[in-house]
Amino acid sequence: MEHYERLEKIGEGASGVVYKARDRRTGATVAVKRLRGGGFGDHDGSRLSEDLLREAACLEACRGHPSVVELRAAHRDGAGGAFLVMEYVGPSVAQVMRERGRPFPEADARRLMRQLLDGARAMHDLGVLHRDLKPDNVLVDAHGDLKICDFGMSRFAAGGAATAPPYTSPVVTLWYRAPELLLGSTEYDARVDTWALGCIMAELLAGAPLLPGRSEMDQLNRAFDTVGADDMTDWPGFSRLPRAGSPLCQRSRPPSRLREMFPSLSAAGFDVLSGLLACRPDRRLTAADALRRPWFTDAESADADQPLNACRFTARVGGVADAIVV
Repeated sequence: MEHYERLEKIGEGASGVVYKARDRRTGATVAVKRLRGGGFGDHDGSRLSEDLLREAACLEACRGHPSVVELRAAHRDGAGGAFLVMEYVGPSVAQVMRERGRPFPEADARRLMRQLLDGARAMHDLGVLHRDLKPDNVLVDAHGDLKICDFGMSRFAAGGAATAPPYTSPVVTLWYRAPELLLGSTEYDARVDTWALGCIMAELLAGAPLLPGRSEMDQLNRAFDTVGADDMTDWPGFSRLPRAGSPLCQRSRPPSRLREMFPSLSAAGFDVLSGLLACRPDRRLTAADALRRPWFTDAESADADQPLNACRFTARVGGVADAIVV
């Protein structure tokens, strides 16, 4: 790690701390993630090595995709630390939205969502489940191009399919956690990621989180009240879920309120939003399905050459200004 000069801390999450750094050999600006452990976390050396290898493997599998951050190197040091070196992109979408302070127009949200869904489709085709998609884990560069980052909670297996379940249930940051996870499922698939992408789409359009729950049960209640839950009990396997007997699952619910929350969203846009936010995972859109919907296909030529709205603002990251076109 002596090849990298640390410049400033730019992020911190459950799996590690990220620094903006300079590669002393090339002068390039990079992002260096130090995985938790090696003296300041609760991982032992073997667990830290496992985490490093898993995250690096997931990033390496997605190498070359324009919507996934590029892995440059992975290191262990003599003190027991583990590091990932990645391309430096810019601030997170969460930082951009906080600085912006207002929703994105539908055309801009569509351009951003096309990139996110295309990145997710590529990951899922390779058997990678991200399991922590949220605005904090999506970076944006000066051209408005997005890159998915932070694969610290991801899972990957060779052969084009995710490792067979059971999986860990309490994954994904609470506000973006799919109903099946909140119900305790350990046999889920890539549609836990597409639920999170639906939450991100709603946040881009509304300028605020869709489901800011305070606990798992509050989060589940908000999800049911927002998108409806009339058909959840008909979902195959529902009765075997650990929390299927919760009073929240037995309560009568009003129809989905999603449409009234986004009255100006086009019918084609709402088709994608409601499809990503289907409570039942077997009725939820996959990333590939969503990209085939008219919201993307009918507008593809019109959007392809259009940058995001040509107003500039500055997202300040650790005191350093990065100009972003939004």
